[in-house]
Amino acid sequence: MGHDVIATSSARTTLLAVAFGAALTLAHAPNARAQETDALRWSITPYVWAPTTTIDLAYRGTNIGGQVISVGDVLDKIDVAFMINVEYGKGNWSAFADLTYMNASDAVARTITTIDTEFEQVLLDAGMAYWPAGVGTSFNVVAGMRYTGSDNRFSFSLAQDGTPVGSIQSSSDYYDGLLGLRYRSDFSERWSLLTRGDVSFGDTERTFLLQMNFAYTVGKEQQNRIMFGYQYREAELMDGDLTTDIALSGPMAGFNVRF
Repeated sequence: MGHDVIATSSARTTLLAVAFGAALTLAHAPNARAQETDALRWSITPYVWAPTTTIDLAYRGTNIGGQVISVGDVLDKIDVAFMINVEYGKGNWSAFADLTYMNASDAVARTITTIDTEFEQVLLDAGMAYWPAGVGTSFNVVAGMRYTGSDNRFSFSLAQDGTPVGSIQSSSDYYDGLLGLRYRSDFSERWSLLTRGDVSFGDTERTFLLQMNFAYTVGKEQQNRIMFGYQYREAELMDGDLTTDIALSGPMAGFNVRF
């Protein structure tokens, strides 16, 4: 599944544009049942996520190392990050797209070797959600596609004198079917708890995501939300003989605009 780095970057750019546009286009499809309510129509949420990133490597089933980039190191390690969620809904159906792009680098010294890592990942979830009681209510079921694009470079050198001893590069694209649930619990007129859980299978061995956010509504019509919480995402990726386990977990915050 490895690809040339330039070709992979071009393919990812095209995929993101097509998938993001497709999710918004699907939202205009006929609804199973129209409702004349003030339910959610558009929801746009730019957000930040500061995860601890754990990477474990295995070559032909043998662990060859890995590293942890802590939350405290995030600002130093991440070179570029962009995160946004867009959703459009009416009646009982909505379409959504959630994009996370991260580029990070780090170096870790062990007893014998030093591992220099360059880690780039594109995470895109896109699909449809069914709301049994209508868009904007407390519960919905989501289904769609999860794209995971990873470009990982690992360089190994002797810790004592820096002599290079080898390198591994894994550049891959993975497509999974996605299925999950979302639920909102309202504590008061303005406070609520938003939860999401999903799993996906396909090209990857498995991926799953757990998310919990507290939300406080603001604005004269209480249409917008200040959100803060926690997200955990895990994926097991295989590229030939190399298996990469990636876990990202940490606090997140965003501002949700609804109209």
